[in-house]
Amino acid sequence: MTQNAGVKGLTQPIAQDAQLVAASPADPRTLRRGRAALRILLLTSGLGCGHVRAAQAIADAVRRREPRANIRTLDFWSLMNPGVAATIQRKYLELVTGHPALYARLHSLDERTWRRVLENQIAPPDEVLELIGLVNNDDSGTRSVSSLFERALGPYPSDLLLYPTACAAMPTSPGTRAGTNVALLRLALFRWAFLRLQGRMEQRLLDFAPDVVVATQMVPAALVAGLKQTSRRWRDLPLTGVLTDFGAHDYWVQPGVDLYCVPHDSLVGGVLAPTARPGHVRVQATGVPLMPSFAELPSQQAARRWAGLDPGDPRPVVVVLGGGLGLGVAGVVGPLLERLTDARIVVMVGHNDHVLERMRELAAAAQGRLVVRGWTEHMENFVVAADLVIGKPGGLTVAEVLACGRPLLVTKSLQGQESFNVRFLERHRVGRLVSLEELPEHAAAWLANPAELQRVQQRAADLGRRDGAAQVAALVLDQAETGRRLGQADAWTGSA
Repeated sequence: MTQNAGVKGLTQPIAQDAQLVAASPADPRTLRRGRAALRILLLTSGLGCGHVRAAQAIADAVRRREPRANIRTLDFWSLMNPGVAATIQRKYLELVTGHPALYARLHSLDERTWRRVLENQIAPPDEVLELIGLVNNDDSGTRSVSSLFERALGPYPSDLLLYPTACAAMPTSPGTRAGTNVALLRLALFRWAFLRLQGRMEQRLLDFAPDVVVATQMVPAALVAGLKQTSRRWRDLPLTGVLTDFGAHDYWVQPGVDLYCVPHDSLVGGVLAPTARPGHVRVQATGVPLMPSFAELPSQQAARRWAGLDPGDPRPVVVVLGGGLGLGVAGVVGPLLERLTDARIVVMVGHNDHVLERMRELAAAAQGRLVVRGWTEHMENFVVAADLVIGKPGGLTVAEVLACGRPLLVTKSLQGQESFNVRFLERHRVGRLVSLEELPEHAAAWLANPAELQRVQQRAADLGRRDGAAQVAALVLDQAETGRRLGQADAWTGSA
């Protein structure tokens, strides 16, 4: 298992469902005729936890409405060799944590720019050349490439040769004419790799023959959307995109997506609007799919008791969230302990065992004012127990905090999709982005004014939604019925 900064399984892809690699039929639509259970394929990405948790929430809600539904989940990273997937994920984390400005600039490039670059219509922008330089920086790159062969077992072993070949084609001096030409060559390799991934995705579709495909991340959605545009076989297969951030990256705009489920009404227009067909609803504000435990929330007293806090203690509670990877909490907790001397602080470190040990050492000297917790399946109890929440502005985190009626102070944003979420919080006055140095004073100011804090909590509660999973499930099942009817019609007429 890959280790990264002490995080267990940080780059381990979701286990592939063995039933998805069964022998494929000649045409998936012939399987639909006379089949009882609806077949639903969920596509997600195992890097981080938000997309995965959203897919799990959708699956649970679908089963509640249709217990006989046949649901399969496919992790995008399972379309690659595990060694290559682990290396790419590690490079991504290096980008977002070590080069946030470059990450923000890359994220600002719209889908049309990426498509024109990949099709060799334009030279790579400076941002792409800088990314190539980062990947080609062999301070860790040599170790990354050589470590591929340590994990050579698994599917798609040819990836172990293709990845080093692509790295070898990278320019050593991005920005020069020669560097640009070599970058174009490498981008051609990338396009070829994308088509390979698309072919592997098609094989999974053939294996499972879904009535509907639901994607909680935009890259696997693009793979299926491309198949729908290039193959009559998949033309009528319903594809639903479920956005988990409070803004839409342009890459979500794919002609093959039939329905978008978005977190808030403000996303019904905007970048997704041009895809809508007259008289046909393509964008639906459902809320972010949350786990069923968020549907019925406990009282704050009960939540504090569940979290191991004395419900009779009058001191306010501040919960610090590190997400599934426990990122960013180490530099937050110390200053909070120094400033918030009359508050209890609960820090959630996710799966990060390295940070867990560091926080336990800090808690030992905090005289009961610091409580440390690892991964939990019941985050709602900790958020409801809080008066104020501090954390990264991931889409699922924002949705969960608002669903519990709590404001969110953000100390660090990775830009990109997280900038959507920060703007949403600030626009609705239920949170804000502050520097690490300013954080203790901002937290102290909110806690010092209980009446204002209560008003902010009420705004958050009014804004939050707890029915997102049920709303998405109803739409997905409707799409599945449509997909079955279209598939049967194609099978009867012999079209392919």
